[in-house]
Amino acid sequence: MKDDERSGRPTTSRTDDNIAAVDKMVKEDRKVASRLIADTLGIPKTVVLRILRGDLKRRKLCSRFVLQTLTRLQMDERIAACQDLLNMINGDKNFLDKVITGDESWCFANDPETKRQSSE
Repeated sequence: MKDDERSGRPTTSRTDDNIAAVDKMVKEDRKVASRLIADTLGIPKTVVLRILRGDLKRRKLCSRFVLQTLTRLQMDERIAACQDLLNMINGDKNFLDKVITGDESWCFANDPETKRQSSE
């Protein structure tokens, strides 16, 4: 006994081919939107998010999909960098006063005095 073929999307969109396609798109452009992936592949956005989180073990961080787990080498490099910072702080008590932080916003120091100057 067989069912007749039906038109439309298959019952499951979470196939090995779709998982590989999503992985390829994210590797090519880490800032790609899940909606764009869904539209390109013709699968629901919820399935794309399930593939990204469940199958590929990725999460969205600062508008980029990054691996959730680090390799042993990456963990060791982070530990070494943190230990270097701690050593610098312990060696120089004024170290943190020398650190400059910012939000990468451009600030212009131009205060126009007249309406004409502000239009230029």
